[in-house]
Amino acid sequence: MTHNISNYKSISRSLKQPSLKVNAVSNWFALGVNIVVGFLLTPFIISNLGKIGYGIWTLVGSFIGYYGLLNLGVSSALMRYIARYAGQGDEKSLNGVASTAFAMFCCTGTLAIVVSFIIADPLARFFEVEPQYFDNFKYVIWIIGFVIGLSFPSNVFGSIVRAHEKFVAANTANIALTLTRAGMTVCLLLSGAGLLGVAVATLITELVHLVVNFLLCRFLTPTVRVNFAFTRLRVLRMLITYGSVTTVIVIADIMRGNIDSIVIGKWVNLPAVGVYGIAVIITRYIVRLITAGMSVLTPRFATLDGKGDHAQIRRLLVKALAVSSFLSFGGYMMAIIIGKQFILWWVGKDFADAAAILWILSISHAFALAQNPAIGFMYALNKHYFYAIATIIEAIANLTLSIILVYRYGIVGVALGTMIPMLIIKILVMPVYVSKIAGISLWEYIRPMLPFAVIAFFMTLAAYYMGIVTQDTTGFGYLIYIAMIFGSLYIAGWYLLRRNNLTSILSVITGNKIG
Repeated sequence: MTHNISNYKSISRSLKQPSLKVNAVSNWFALGVNIVVGFLLTPFIISNLGKIGYGIWTLVGSFIGYYGLLNLGVSSALMRYIARYAGQGDEKSLNGVASTAFAMFCCTGTLAIVVSFIIADPLARFFEVEPQYFDNFKYVIWIIGFVIGLSFPSNVFGSIVRAHEKFVAANTANIALTLTRAGMTVCLLLSGAGLLGVAVATLITELVHLVVNFLLCRFLTPTVRVNFAFTRLRVLRMLITYGSVTTVIVIADIMRGNIDSIVIGKWVNLPAVGVYGIAVIITRYIVRLITAGMSVLTPRFATLDGKGDHAQIRRLLVKALAVSSFLSFGGYMMAIIIGKQFILWWVGKDFADAAAILWILSISHAFALAQNPAIGFMYALNKHYFYAIATIIEAIANLTLSIILVYRYGIVGVALGTMIPMLIIKILVMPVYVSKIAGISLWEYIRPMLPFAVIAFFMTLAAYYMGIVTQDTTGFGYLIYIAMIFGSLYIAGWYLLRRNNLTSILSVITGNKIG
């Protein structure tokens, strides 16, 4: 064992640590391809499936999201411990974690497939799916169940690759798979395959994804060996103990991300699910923009924690908060300013009601995503217990308010039910907790985010009073023009505030010292 550890350390030292910037850019590039494909493909899918068919596809995706609970939070544990043991050069422990997680996920993947066959018919009856769509609804549940079942073991190999910060190779493969899936979807829809065609394209892509992740893991991380002989019960207990807290957070995230569609599907109608889903798609693309760049921090935080370099962790956290805030407040500012015009241009007037939903969701998500690096920080240091409690409270409040408000305000009420608890937790609770466990003052935590929030607020307010936010212009050229103007002003405003050190001025007003 001593020989293995020393050998692993020598290999680790001989390799240059991957660049966070390069990894983040590769994530953003892959996401950019995914966004472009999604924006081009969504109107095509809607035109072929219709509002009801697209509503069913959105609803199935929302419900299937609950399958994420089956991994018991082990995915986050896998990322943390793989990166941590890699940083320590402990090859034996690393292989034990990888192998145990793979064995567990093979079981949970099989369970997901079995459950899909059991629940398909009851779900179709629960949502009162019309007779002409009844069978297709069930078949889609079955197929997507297979997709989820395959994704569990596939994600083990993917997590190993990313825990070793091999993001460039993983993203290159994902780009190819994204384009492949899009091509198959178009071909199957043109051939008349309809809703089942979209599902089949997803299944084939996931099969290929499993093979690709396995090959990347084998050739990019040759010191990692996944073997059932390396599985250990004590390792499983360790992963589940860590993951149990993550499971609580996952439950909350799934409730926040998917419960809205289920509430609307039950108490409004299927077309309304599709309308709400358009706003959610735009919101989630911005979410993915921030998380794609910030996700490279989690293995780095875990590696630094394994080395005991907590001073570097704090410096990295503060810098990352500034980057995520710039992206979050800027992105959601643009979503509010040109969101309505974009929706009209993108999917047409039938989905115009999605604009109000987008405005509401953008406000809450801006504050949440600005603090995204703090989530990776908590996971890496195993300090996410309190965050789990706060998040589940937020999710329960979200569900309760959504059910109450949907009767009076429809889908707008559901969006308000999401926004209110999210703002309370992200503004009043999370900054206090993270700054405490990071060992920095509350002001040091807030300071990197504040300038971007101020700029975005005043620019959005100006756009509203100018009538830009609510007008019905649909030209693509106009969208680009407005985006360039406000994007340039946002960057210029950030530069001026940074140069004049607005945070120093505010620190004097509030009585806080700059660290």
